[in-house]
Amino acid sequence: MQLLTKNELIRTAGNPITHNRDFSLYDGAPYNCACGSVHYFDQYSSQHFASSGASAKFLAPCPDEEGTATLIKTKNKFLMFFDKFVSIAGCRPA
Repeated sequence: MQLLTKNELIRTAGNPITHNRDFSLYDGAPYNCACGSVHYFDQYSSQHFASSGASAKFLAPCPDEEGTATLIKTKNKFLMFFDKFVSIAGCRPA
């Protein structure tokens, strides 16, 4: 996972999606956080960003370290079934 500044992470994330969608399918799925721990996805604490194809991208704040966040995307099996999260990049306070 690449560590970036907060501004670089936001640029990497892309355009935020402002309309509400149901991402409960992903709730509870583990991902590697920029803090070095494994956390579990919560659709209500993450922000969704535009992505291509069947993937979805989220900016997930760390529940343990204020100011730490991880950009994660979904990885699917057979292009249809959610398999796991892949951590793309993260940021941590200096």
